[in-house]
Amino acid sequence: MKMKSLYIETTCSYIPLEIIRAMGFTPRRLLAPAPRETGLLPRNYCSYVRACVYPSDSIPVVFTTCCDGMRRCYDIRKSKGESVFLLDLPRQVSGTHVEYYSWELRRLARWLGEINGSAVPDKLLSRQPLYEKTQKDTEPAGERPIILSGTVLPDDGILQLINEYEATVIKVDFCTEQRSDVEVIYSQNEDEFLSLARAYLSKPSCPRMTSRRFPYISDLVERTGARGVILYTIKFCDHGLYEIPLWRRFCSGLNIPFLHLEGEYKSGVPAQFHTRIQAFLETI
Repeated sequence: MKMKSLYIETTCSYIPLEIIRAMGFTPRRLLAPAPRETGLLPRNYCSYVRACVYPSDSIPVVFTTCCDGMRRCYDIRKSKGESVFLLDLPRQVSGTHVEYYSWELRRLARWLGEINGSAVPDKLLSRQPLYEKTQKDTEPAGERPIILSGTVLPDDGILQLINEYEATVIKVDFCTEQRSDVEVIYSQNEDEFLSLARAYLSKPSCPRMTSRRFPYISDLVERTGARGVILYTIKFCDHGLYEIPLWRRFCSGLNIPFLHLEGEYKSGVPAQFHTRIQAFLETI
């Protein structure tokens, strides 16, 4: 059944936006309203996943196997007859993983073609990169530069709160910010899907990519000159929990302060955060 939609919603920074655009759609990150109090998923589940279960319209959505919560979200929406796609996401960047992901990207392109009734063109992309790295090495700004890290930013009010205490967030390391940075390098002799697969699997790593995560955060702290780290995660987020011992051990080794905050997706900034952030920044 063909559907008319200008947009395709995405749920992960590893989904190539170039393919969506080449197939005639506009990609849009799925940032749903706050989740309902009760619903199809248990209360002790990631609140971002619970929010994504309920569509605000009939826009098709691309999910990935980035976490079990997103798989369940896909299952629920598919069972309701919605237009959804699940992209199997590897964890490594070896030749085998890149080739496998290129097959998955071809499958995504065919699904997009089924939606608007078009075939995947012979030449999918321009040989000029559609996206280039925009994140530059950042010079420390102010006297208290910090890194704010996590998965999906629970509430952006945290940025204003940190600024109110005269600190500078020198890098926002979230999947909707720094980790969306991709540089695509095309080769005349390489399949375009293979180039895209390699570029996206090689981009700044998320917590799911455990083997590459420590070198990434080590380089991030060194380049930015950060003097503290705040890890701001969503409650019941497995990948957020993976990050706690990693960041804590790393910061301890460098003797820089580390603070873990845990909140609900789009629920505001709790009053207790004011006290905790103020106390944290006094140690810098």
